[in-house]
Amino acid sequence: MPKIYDFFKSVCTFLGALMIVSGIVGGVGYWYNNRVSNIPQHTMLMIDFSHNYNETPSDSLMNELLDRQSLPLQRLIEAIEMAATDSRIDGIVARIDISDLELAQIQDVARAITLFRSSGKQTLVFSQGFGPMGQGNREYYLATFFDKIYMQPHTTIGLTGISMELPFARSVLDKIGVYPEFYTRYEHKTAMMNFTDKNISPIYKADMERLSNSLMNELKKGIIENRQLTENIDTIINKAPLSAEDGITLNLIDEILYLPQLDKKLKDTGIQGFMNIETYAEHIQPNTGDLPAIAILNLNGVIDSGESSTDIDGEFTIGSRDVLGDISEIADMDNIKAVVVRIDSPGGSYNAADEIYFALKNLKAEKNIPIIVSQSGYAASGGYFISLAGDEIFAEPTTITGSIGVLGGKFILQKLWDKIGVNWADIKVGENADILSMNQPFSDKERKIFNQSLDEVYLDFTQKVAENRPLKEDINKIARGRVWTGREALELGLIDTLGNLEDAVLSAKRKGGIADGEKYTIIAFPKEKNFSDKIKELIMSGDVKMNKVLQQSGVDIRYLKLFKRLQYDTVLLPFMLNI
Repeated sequence: MPKIYDFFKSVCTFLGALMIVSGIVGGVGYWYNNRVSNIPQHTMLMIDFSHNYNETPSDSLMNELLDRQSLPLQRLIEAIEMAATDSRIDGIVARIDISDLELAQIQDVARAITLFRSSGKQTLVFSQGFGPMGQGNREYYLATFFDKIYMQPHTTIGLTGISMELPFARSVLDKIGVYPEFYTRYEHKTAMMNFTDKNISPIYKADMERLSNSLMNELKKGIIENRQLTENIDTIINKAPLSAEDGITLNLIDEILYLPQLDKKLKDTGIQGFMNIETYAEHIQPNTGDLPAIAILNLNGVIDSGESSTDIDGEFTIGSRDVLGDISEIADMDNIKAVVVRIDSPGGSYNAADEIYFALKNLKAEKNIPIIVSQSGYAASGGYFISLAGDEIFAEPTTITGSIGVLGGKFILQKLWDKIGVNWADIKVGENADILSMNQPFSDKERKIFNQSLDEVYLDFTQKVAENRPLKEDINKIARGRVWTGREALELGLIDTLGNLEDAVLSAKRKGGIADGEKYTIIAFPKEKNFSDKIKELIMSGDVKMNKVLQQSGVDIRYLKLFKRLQYDTVLLPFMLNI
């Protein structure tokens, strides 16, 4: 009952707020802008990494009214870099317990923290434990880029290594009468093996072990260097989860204390105040006027046709129709000198990816401007396909990319209908009119047609890779559905440079002919929605933060996201990677 009561209380609170918000929004905005302009000397910035720093803003009115708004990742990094030269800011205090940031995004943030530290300012971490009794590897990895790590007593460091959970549901499907008929190009495109097979295949297992080892080696390398560890890192990992006291002994952390004690410690050194990074970011005012500009096109989520959206489980969808609209707007702007395409996508519809790829190629040719790609956590399958439009591709060492392959098929429900007593009448005009019907398997003729379609898609994909990339290996050794980390992709020629979004912007600036010292502006796409757009979207969608409701009911949102991806014809394998 309390949970239901809390839910309806939140809805009522929202409805009441909605009725008055239009009348007070102007006044609140005026007060807020004046409040944040007054930053005292000797201020510490506070960053809470439990917030969702997504690649694109979650443009929802409900987020504003019921949640604490988090910055887009790009603006978080901008704020950290701006603070490095702000004489009023003495340092950063970060709260790191559990974070949704992907490893590549953590490396993006880590570069900004390293730049901030180079200015001589202090960077501190406070934690109530890295991960819940394990799976805190990425959180601890991020913490090691700060000067000092403080932990609350009786908490743990979950530096336990990487695990990968891969469910195989074929036995369940057989019991309920569902037959998965899927075909791939080729053996490393293993996503649907979770449904077609009862156990992991040797190829699937080898690919996942290679990926896990590659990611873990990256983490270990950074932790050893940042903390200057003397004990063998594998020995430490195999003892974890470790107590805070163990952390002191092993030089994993610097001091054990409670948060109020850290607050007093900082004030004793002359710190006058604390400010959230979200508030500080309000000070970032983009250059305006007719300055040369670099467009940043953010492509965040699963690729599909139609409109871009955010689902109740927090899964973003890249809608090709909306993306083409953004590209068209960029083409009409005379001051755009270069475009940076920021990709964080596990893949999706091949046709939608091809549509975006062609539009970017066309934009480059018509405007004669460079296109630079910055890969974030994922740029796999359709995400990698879009990357091929770039003149230069940047990725982080832990970016998951590649997956050059294709799969497709359908679930056959014929035996399930028999079990529950449902009969279907089949009326069709045309021999292949029901080729994708889930009521019967492919006929021999349909199977041949379907596999021919997969062959054509795979051939098109691999030919575009060969045309656009200076590969260092034969395409068959790189493709066939294999997934690579950014560091591996660099060695294979799938990307050009290891670097973050800032590196990609600097490259775009040079290639776009913007001189050193010349003022320029950044224009981000998709553009943030205004207040009225958010109202319209809210009314149309009925969004009441269902992800919060699902989480409170015990549903793991991460699993919903994985299985939602199965509706697309080209997907990254639906595994749960616990880091």
